[in-house]
Amino acid sequence: MTTRVAIVEDEPGIREALTAALDAAGLEVAAVFPDGEKAVAGIVESKADVALVDLGLPGINGAETIRRMREKVPDLPVLVLTVFETPEAIVEAIEAGAAGYLLKGTPLAEVAEGLRQVESGLAPISPAVARHLLDRVRARERPKGNLPGVALTPRERDVLGLLVGGHAYASVAKALGIRPGTVHTHVKSVYRKLEVASKAEAVAVAIRGGLVPDDG
Repeated sequence: MTTRVAIVEDEPGIREALTAALDAAGLEVAAVFPDGEKAVAGIVESKADVALVDLGLPGINGAETIRRMREKVPDLPVLVLTVFETPEAIVEAIEAGAAGYLLKGTPLAEVAEGLRQVESGLAPISPAVARHLLDRVRARERPKGNLPGVALTPRERDVLGLLVGGHAYASVAKALGIRPGTVHTHVKSVYRKLEVASKAEAVAVAIRGGLVPDDG
C-alpha cells in the first residue's frame, strides 16, 4: 500500500519540488497545505499516513500546527523539514509530536526515506541538529548520568546517547557490537524508565535532562 503524505510548506517552489521528489520515490502526496490553519482543517480529510511540516509557517507556527494536527489524528507520524532552528524550537517541535527532524538542504531522496522511517516508528534527525543540541547540553555543564529517580544501566545510557546523536537502531547495533534485537530490548527498557512512548520523546528527555554519555 502506497504511503500517503501531507505536505505543510508555505514556499510554492519547495512544495513543487517536494511533490515531484516524493512522487518519484513512490510516495503519494495526499494533500499540500500552505499554512498551519489549512493543514489543521484538512488533515483528517486528507487521510494522510504521515505529514511533512515546515516550522517557519505564516499564522500558527509549525510546532503548534503539529500539536493541533495530532489532536485530530493522534497516531499521525510527523517529520519536520525546516531551516536550522534554535534548540528550544527543535525541542518544542518534538514535544508537540514530531517524530523526526531534518534540515532543508537534505537530499530529497533522504527526505522520502525519512518519511518512511517515521511511519515505521523510527526518528531521523539531521546530524547537525543532533550535534548542536548535544553541544548546548554540554555547555550548560549539567551533570551527566541518570535523571533523579531514573536508573539507567551503562549500556542503556550508551544506546540513548547514540539515539540522541541521530543514529538509527542498525547503526547503534554496529557501533556497540550488539544485535539489533538487543538494541530494541534496551530501547524498550529506556522508554519504560523515562516514561516515554517514542524515540523522539526519549531524545527530548535526554536533551532536557543532560542524560547523555560522557563520551557523546
